[in-house]
Amino acid sequence: MKHLSARRRLLAWTVPATLALAVVPALPAQAAPVHTPTTAVTGPVDKDLNGDGVPDLVTAGGTTTGLDSGVWTARGRINATTGVGTGRVKVPAVNIGIYGNGVTGNESPADFDGAQMITGTFWGTANQDFLAYYPGGDNAGGGVIIKGVGDGTMAKPYSASVSLAREFLADDYGNSPIQLVSGYVADGVGDYIPDLVGIVGDTTNGYRLAYYPNAWAVGLYYRVALNTTTTPTGGSDWQNWTLASTELASGVALVLRNATTGDLYLWQGVTMTDNGDGTGALAYTQYRLASGWNTGVAVSSLLAADLNADGVADLWAVFPDGSVRAYLISNLSVSKPAKIRAIQAQQLG
Repeated sequence: MKHLSARRRLLAWTVPATLALAVVPALPAQAAPVHTPTTAVTGPVDKDLNGDGVPDLVTAGGTTTGLDSGVWTARGRINATTGVGTGRVKVPAVNIGIYGNGVTGNESPADFDGAQMITGTFWGTANQDFLAYYPGGDNAGGGVIIKGVGDGTMAKPYSASVSLAREFLADDYGNSPIQLVSGYVADGVGDYIPDLVGIVGDTTNGYRLAYYPNAWAVGLYYRVALNTTTTPTGGSDWQNWTLASTELASGVALVLRNATTGDLYLWQGVTMTDNGDGTGALAYTQYRLASGWNTGVAVSSLLAADLNADGVADLWAVFPDGSVRAYLISNLSVSKPAKIRAIQAQQLG
């Protein structure tokens, strides 16, 4: 079970204005529903924004992405014969973040500059919502969750948004995560609201993986340190790895990339055990997908999803020139690399 004492403290704690994104208005209590936990994971296909059964791409724009400021979405293409996704997307992509997210209060799409975009049922409904997390900049360690409408767009932030407070995510040294992805319900306690997984630390004390269970309410999390979880190559250099996550019929999957070495791994069937003392451990089956995969190549956004409905996690890589390329993964083996088929790149802008 989740650490109940930590959850009760979070639910009873009032977020100080200085911890939240200050200009995001506080919402009435009923705008952030608290849900009774269930034992089953329900909802749409992961990253399917419009309910057509195929994952859709979401990425933030900005000066380093080759896209104008905002939140860009591109719907997944469907094979007319098989009825499943192809890995390609419908372009040009659509900017659904033109009204900003409340960070500056001027409804500017530049509010999303520097944000990592995470989708999921963060509001506890069947619709995919949008979590913008800031690993750096003026709002480092903070974020905002904006409700999804269900048709691939998001609500205007002032009508349906909740701040993500820094204190919930920081480690014992006050460091905020350098990256966050969805953890879905890898701890086995489903309440429709996804948990989070992050990399957190500093050069003095080292970097570690951390799990952030949801405290049964929109935007409320607490930290479970995964101090014994090493990188896929057995090291502790978590700052050199990039995460991408998705949820499959077989459970939660994490894709892990080391840009310097080109190592690419898949952790499938990820589960988290909470020790109840602020620490925990992950269990998973590891697959080495590739060596030398896009070694040294800058990737603005790495997204995992089952793009072609074969039960295996695939990848979308968004590059700094605003292009995207799908990588379809198959032939998983614990003894040899997988088969990765690169799809022709597309320009999102």
